[in-house]
Amino acid sequence: MKTKVTLLFLVLLLTITGNVNAQQLNLSESINQAGLQRMLSQRMAKNYILISQDIGTQAATNELDESAALFEENLFNLTASVNDEKSKQALKALKKRWYAFRMFALSKASKENTEQVVKRSTELLKSANDLVLSIEYTSRANSDHLVNLSGRQRMLSQRLAMLYYASNSGYNQKIFKQEMHKTARQFGQALEKLMKARENTPEINESLEEVASQWSFYKTKFDGSNEGNFSPKTIKVVTESLLKDMNNITKLYEVESTKQNKYASWIKPN
Repeated sequence: MKTKVTLLFLVLLLTITGNVNAQQLNLSESINQAGLQRMLSQRMAKNYILISQDIGTQAATNELDESAALFEENLFNLTASVNDEKSKQALKALKKRWYAFRMFALSKASKENTEQVVKRSTELLKSANDLVLSIEYTSRANSDHLVNLSGRQRMLSQRLAMLYYASNSGYNQKIFKQEMHKTARQFGQALEKLMKARENTPEINESLEEVASQWSFYKTKFDGSNEGNFSPKTIKVVTESLLKDMNNITKLYEVESTKQNKYASWIKPN
């Protein structure tokens, strides 16, 4: 009940205040914030599954509440910031998908709905990704792609956690494990690509090396090579750490991209 009341209050507040208090985002910030929607889609599903399995229920409930509220706030800011028609249409589609998803995600959690919450969150993820790509398409800064790629790692950290818990739900476990192994490969491949990016600053390189060190130790929990016993607390700590680190790195890329976009704005296209 608390989750529903909090979210409904936020929706009402945003509706009343309109766009007056919306944060005006630049292009790189828009890519970053749209990318956060991808992560939040998986984070909410992860917490729904945790609640359904009675694992850290209160913490998962609070995190689900906060994630839903942040998703709403991000939509508010993106609505005030997105200008091109293709991105507006992508944002409209994302809102439509979100309105259906939030009703499901904020309802009473049940193990029997594990497959449904994974499916619905994946659909929401795809809509959010469409928005990211449409915004990135309007950029002239090469590093905006790195904002997208780095931000996607945040999503993958939460998707890994969601699939890990789903694979121990008693429902479609084999399918969820296969998808988790695929997601782990995607995380590793993208990390390698980021580490080779010529736009990296010394600070970004140092941060990526730290993530790589952590990933090399824990990836066997996700890639199928050595799954071991079910360890929900370890997975929570690891994936939250990856999320935090990749969020910081994405912000660093955003700063570099903002600089590039300012420079590119001085150059008229042919």
